[in-house]
Amino acid sequence: MSEVHVYGPAYLDRVLRIDRPLHTAGQQPVDRSADGSLEPGPGLALLDDAGTLLRIDLPQDWPGPFGVVRVRGITLDRQTAGNGPIPSIGWHDDLGGMGAGYASALCGTLVCALGPETDSLSGDVLRMLKISGIDARPIQISGKEADWTLLISSGPHGDKLAAGFRGCHAALKPGDLWIDDDRPPRLTVVAGLPNPLSSFVLRDANAPTIRVFAPAMRNMVDRACPLADFAGSIDILACNRLEWESLAESGSLPGLIPVVIVTDGPEGAQAIVRAESGEVESIRLPAFPRTHPPRDTNRAGEAFASSFVRKLLAEGWTPGPVPLNLLRGAMLRASAAAALVLDRERFGFPDTFEVERAVALGRVD
Repeated sequence: MSEVHVYGPAYLDRVLRIDRPLHTAGQQPVDRSADGSLEPGPGLALLDDAGTLLRIDLPQDWPGPFGVVRVRGITLDRQTAGNGPIPSIGWHDDLGGMGAGYASALCGTLVCALGPETDSLSGDVLRMLKISGIDARPIQISGKEADWTLLISSGPHGDKLAAGFRGCHAALKPGDLWIDDDRPPRLTVVAGLPNPLSSFVLRDANAPTIRVFAPAMRNMVDRACPLADFAGSIDILACNRLEWESLAESGSLPGLIPVVIVTDGPEGAQAIVRAESGEVESIRLPAFPRTHPPRDTNRAGEAFASSFVRKLLAEGWTPGPVPLNLLRGAMLRASAAAALVLDRERFGFPDTFEVERAVALGRVD
């Protein structure tokens, strides 16, 4: 059995690449995901809660979806939307889901949900998992199809806008999530599952496992089962800046969670830790130097967090204070891993050799 257990979604990403930014000049790149719903019709457009409609010119071989995709909780840029349809430059299907990402980057065993054998979408996801070499233990949910995401990416402009269509993972129950293993793993990762499920897995994880929680935005704004209620069951929290700032209890969490890492795209990353002195320390690191624009920003957060955790594991860290030299070394390697993954337009992560080579060079060429 793997020494790493990952609980989280695996699904199909239908990636639509566009030739210009989703943001206007002077704004930060768009890096958001939200639940989506589709109103079938001609063409393709995104519609936010405020009524802003963003139209996209489709490639000739585009297989769908067609119609208006409503994205909840996202505000589209009115100026971008008002400049006419955005031209697209291609599309492809890829493996998606934070569970699949962490399982791949950390060589872990993945517990995810898929539909029954008759669901063709679930079959596609299962084949992608096998091609990627991921040891998957799918839970089959009767009467549901696999999740999938429409992902709009502007590559060199740094935008990533994902509209998720939820199927089988929304039907998971806490009792579904377990791995039959006599030996507890060194690392348990819960990524992108709703808070009630995440809380169940993290609280049930037995020592000496290190418990990592990688939330989505919906986890941070959940008021029925707030993250603060199970923060004591988290050893490492990995999120992005927007997610962190949306968390009402963020000010009190550094005292409860030994390590919080917050990624901030081109602005770099921050680590908030309980140091050996007992005080809460905060360290910021700029983005790792690159000599060329990114090709795709998808999976950068997973690459950062996975490399960070891998370094802590390699140095024998156990939950508690973090030596500052170890923290700086882990953040540097995590930053390099995130910079490297920006050159991958398909699912995959840099290995330790690639990361160490970039660190030694001091940049990604």
